[in-house]
Formats: sequence, C-alpha cells, structure tokens
Amino acid sequence: MRLPPVYALTDRAASGVEDHGALVRRLFAVGVRCVQLREKSLPDRALLEAADAAASAARACGGRLFVNDRVDVARLAGLGTGVHLGEADLPPEAARAILPPGAPIGVSTHDPEAAARAFACDAADYVAFGPVFESPTKRVRSARGLDALGRVAAVKTKPLVAIGGITLDRLDAVWDAGADAAAMIGALYADGRIEENARAALDAARRRRPPRRIFLVGFMASGKSSVGRRVAERLGLPFVDVDTEIERTSGRTIRAIFEESGEAAFREREAEFLEGVASLPGVVVATGGGAFAQERARRTIARLGTSILLDVSLETVRGRLSGKTDRPLFQSVEQLAALFAERAPFYRMADVRVALGGSETFEETADRVLTALEDHETLPVSIPD
Repeated sequence: MRLPPVYALTDRAASGVEDHGALVRRLFAVGVRCVQLREKSLPDRALLEAADAAASAARACGGRLFVNDRVDVARLAGLGTGVHLGEADLPPEAARAILPPGAPIGVSTHDPEAAARAFACDAADYVAFGPVFESPTKRVRSARGLDALGRVAAVKTKPLVAIGGITLDRLDAVWDAGADAAAMIGALYADGRIEENARAALDAARRRRPPRRIFLVGFMASGKSSVGRRVAERLGLPFVDVDTEIERTSGRTIRAIFEESGEAAFREREAEFLEGVASLPGVVVATGGGAFAQERARRTIARLGTSILLDVSLETVRGRLSGKTDRPLFQSVEQLAALFAERAPFYRMADVRVALGGSETFEETADRVLTALEDHETLPVSIPD
C-alpha cells in the first residue's frame, strides 16, 4: 500500500470544526488524500454518521479514510474505509476478519521492538511510530526522537507513518529520517488556518520531488497565466508566460504581431519559445490559447513535460473577456464561439484535464491543478468493488 506524505487526523477541539465530515471535505478539497477520523467522545450513532460523511468524501476524490480504533464503525462506513488500531485495540488479525477484503489497517507502535513486530504482521498494511516529538494533543508518552524514527525506518517493510508533535518546520526532518508519511494534527489546525496550513504541508512534500515541466493549456481567459504563476510559486519552480515573453523579446504586443506579420509568423515564434523550454529542467509554462491547437507545439509539449488543460465554459470566457480589446482573435461573440468549438478537440488531447466552474479563486484552481498532477503521476488509490 502507498500512503501520501501528509496524513491528517481530525480533531474537533484543535480544528474548531465540530462536523468531522465538513472538516474532511475541507482537507480533501485542498489536496490532502489521507485522513484519519479520530473521535473519542461522540455517541456511536453520531460517530457512524460522521464516518459515513467522511467516507463519502474520500470515495468522491479517491482518497483514503481511516477510522481510529473502531473496527465496527469502519466496516459500516463502507468500502475502502480502513481502521487505525492502537495497542489496546483489537489485534490486526482480528480486525482483518471483520473488515471487508482490501480494507486497509494501520497500527500504532511506540518503540522499535513493537514496530518490528508490526512490520512482521501480515494483517497490518502500515505502521505508525511515535510520538517522535512531544505532542501537544496527546501527552501520554515521552518523545522518541528522530534517531529512534530512523532506526525504525531502517528495517521497515511497509509504509511508515511518523506521528507526534510534527510541525511544518519539522516535516523535512521526519521525511529525511525515513518516514513515508507525516501525521499532523495541531500544526494542521493552528490559528484556524486549516487550508493554508494544509497547503503548506502538501507543498513542502511536492517541492522535495517537483515535477519536471508543466504546460498549462486552454482557451483564452481560462486563467493560465495567473494560475500558472501561483503553481510555480508553490512548487518553487520558475514560471514562463509564452505570450509575455514573445511581447518582451519582440517589443510588440501580440495584437501588433498578428496585424503586422500575420498569425503564421506568431505561431513560428511561439513554437520556438516552447522548444526553448527544454533548457529548464523544471518549469511551469502558461501557453497561449491557440498553442495547443498547433501540431508542432503539441509534439514539443508532449516531449518535454505534462500538459494540463484548464477547462472552462464558453460562458465563463465570455464574461471574462467582456470589454477586452487586446485579444487579436476575439472580434465578436459569434467568432469567439466558433473558435472555442474549433479548438475544443485539441484541448481534449491534454494529459490532464481540470474542469473548472469559473468561480474558483486562483488558489483553489492551483489546488486542483497540483492535485490532478499528482493523481496523474502516481498510481490511483484502489477501492475494492
């Protein structure tokens, strides 16, 4: 089993969010893909309702949900829901007999010897070890430290989750020690900035293994430049806007190039700039609206990196272009609709499609782009039929 590098745990007190389902949906919306529902005080009916809502959110996005301690609730919550077991809970072998086939099981351990036994347990899919640092949300045990985590990681045969006092500034140290995933609670919910903190943790993991080259494609006014700039910032990569670079190096606007030299000359220059991206090992590129409709450009993009379509509706484009006069190929509403229909088949050739409603903020769209890219580059989470 593969676990993503950020493993979130729900906590009503720390997050200030009473509804577990709502909290899980917020985490999944920004790109978290593994959440443990941890709840010690809710009545069984309320806990099952929370687990049902959280499991539904997980299935909708292809994420993983684990229920802390309660094997019965995990089973009732539906296919794909796993359980995380503590030392005082059912043994993994007993839980395996209760859960549906394929339901994942994780176990907590607190010393290297217990971790070694858990790695040897056929019924366990992953092993959690900690507390690595002093935990503000659970003060039962003393911190084990990074050295102990490293010793456990050295003999791991299954995914290893580090837990306990893990803050944003400790993530790299935890991953460097050999943990596959970092479990986060308090730091994820600090100051009520749930989405902001989750993004920071996810981006810390992404920057350790950044993608090589990302090409944002799509119709004019789909947001490629603004979204691309934000994606590049979050990944720590350079950003290139092809249209802006053409204007800068030619000393003319795109409209002027079209009017004075024709579209063919512009497409030639555009293709040359895309080919020049090969000199950058990692980069986010915002292409012009017509670039991906050109075979030469498509071949270059396919050779150099991953194409991501920002897929917006014609109505959204019309609204964003209302009153604009700087688009050389936007001369009338009718002409715009015809051009939109003409280019649509080419856009569908993109490696990744991000469907947008038009009301998303640039940050929310960046979340969608980064998550879609990760889903494209890794094996999908398998949910039993």
